[in-house]
Amino acid sequence: MNLFHIQSTIHGTDRTAAFLEDNFIGIDWPATGDLEQLPVEEWKEQIRQHYVIPESELSGVIGTLQTFINIIQDGDHVLIHDDEWVYVGDVGDYFYDDSVSIGEDSICHRRGVTWLGRIPLTEINDKVRALILNASIISTFEYPLSQAQLDPWLSRTPETETSVQHSVGVDDGTIQEALGVLKNALQSEDEELRIRAATAILQYAKK
Repeated sequence: MNLFHIQSTIHGTDRTAAFLEDNFIGIDWPATGDLEQLPVEEWKEQIRQHYVIPESELSGVIGTLQTFINIIQDGDHVLIHDDEWVYVGDVGDYFYDDSVSIGEDSICHRRGVTWLGRIPLTEINDKVRALILNASIISTFEYPLSQAQLDPWLSRTPETETSVQHSVGVDDGTIQEALGVLKNALQSEDEELRIRAATAILQYAKK
């Protein structure tokens, strides 16, 4: 399983909300048609027919399309981000969707995504930060996936995070102090108090 980051701003338009709402990711060059149906060696000519791209940039475009269509695999993980969050998704198969149009603003090269969770930008580690700051349209995480340290966040949803943030409204220091009180209560001679403390700790651990 590999991890990729994909830019969600295309032609100056931020597509993050659409990607999240409609459960997909996508890239540019819609007029090429379904490149999965063409041998890779014919891609260059197909692109030239529809776009004026300098020869010096053409190999980069083909590389991006090759990564999106053939290198990324079903089950890999993908990141997109906005000004506050990094969103983690499980990638599905490639498909070409020209049902609306193949105009410049259309996103026809697509992959379905199951969104697994989100991470505050302030909480990502340095390796993931370097990945999302890469200017490439698609960038690859060059380390084992475990070093991205995403797992603790993947069971959280935006809804539960928002609920916790707004309903609790206390700082981390107070939370840790409260947990300390509950831990001490586990040693109480009062059985009911011990049970209630254990229940509260377990409920907190599930969040």
